[in-house]
Amino acid sequence: MLDVHVSNDTISMGRRLKIAFHRTLRIPDDGRIYPLPPGLGRLPILRVADYADRVPLSWVPEGGAFIPMYRREAMWIGFTGTDWKPNAVTVQVGGVNAVTGSTAAGVGRLAEPQNYLVCPPQVWLDGIKTGENVIRQFVAMPLGEDYTIEASVTGKESLGGLRISVFEPKPHLFPDAAPEKPPGGAERMSFAKPRSASEMGFGAGGTMRQKHGPVWLAGLG
Repeated sequence: MLDVHVSNDTISMGRRLKIAFHRTLRIPDDGRIYPLPPGLGRLPILRVADYADRVPLSWVPEGGAFIPMYRREAMWIGFTGTDWKPNAVTVQVGGVNAVTGSTAAGVGRLAEPQNYLVCPPQVWLDGIKTGENVIRQFVAMPLGEDYTIEASVTGKESLGGLRISVFEPKPHLFPDAAPEKPPGGAERMSFAKPRSASEMGFGAGGTMRQKHGPVWLAGLG
């Protein structure tokens, strides 16, 4: 399992990968396709233990962290890693994979067709896939009212939250320390055990167009 630390509104998962959640404008959910809106700074990441008397009781035994959001705003996820030893990352919203828009592989599992990001080169994720080069924003929605992504895809709300699993490469595929010159990169990688981040509830907001980069070239070894 990877060590997880929260500091300066950033989650560090392992020694190299850092994840931040960025506030952005919530675009209208009116059937139109919009360009990506601007970033408005990082959302705060708060420890459950510091707010044990105010958060839902079910959060307290598990601990971890949470992100406060207004329903009038949206979020995108930023990733910072190292080119010489990347990580594979899966993002599930209520058990729905944000990269594929399906539940086929289950929560926190790598599968083909590719259901994960390779970070780097992937440095952000703006929403959940709903079509070719088309995504819908991550927005905060209340659980129990059938507004979440999980409810729209599966017809129920049994998981909820946002789950991020980070996979380390298998031994000997990449250096253990930064080389003097960055390597050219690898098109195929093999990854080991995951560690899941804390959860929160999300729904699908307005539709945006986004083209993904070379992350889609990476496969399983």
